[in-house]
Amino acid sequence: MANGHENHVMLEYVSVRTWIESIQVISLRQTTDHTMRLDLMEAFVAHVGDDPDTIVAISRDDSKAKNRYLASLRGWAARLPGSERHRHDAENMIRGFFMRNGFRVVARPYADVYRRNSNP
Repeated sequence: MANGHENHVMLEYVSVRTWIESIQVISLRQTTDHTMRLDLMEAFVAHVGDDPDTIVAISRDDSKAKNRYLASLRGWAARLPGSERHRHDAENMIRGFFMRNGFRVVARPYADVYRRNSNP
């Protein structure tokens, strides 16, 4: 991974390398986006108090624990600084970490996206 983020502390974790390497193959976003993902992961794991590989191991053993991590993700993302779009993207990026590590992740649609105006 010679894209300027190869020395990021989060890349010490197998689960994070799995995530980033899979993104490099399929992502339409620039590789500079990977550093942002790694920084967001670092902030999220600081929030939950478990390293990424531990999150994956615990989640594999207990689906309720996985759901607690995902609920924590939603709350964490909601408190991030910046625009609503930035918070939404950050949440989706970290949710992708779970998906790339083999977890089925179901997200409820955001109410504001599906809200219908009864008076056109």
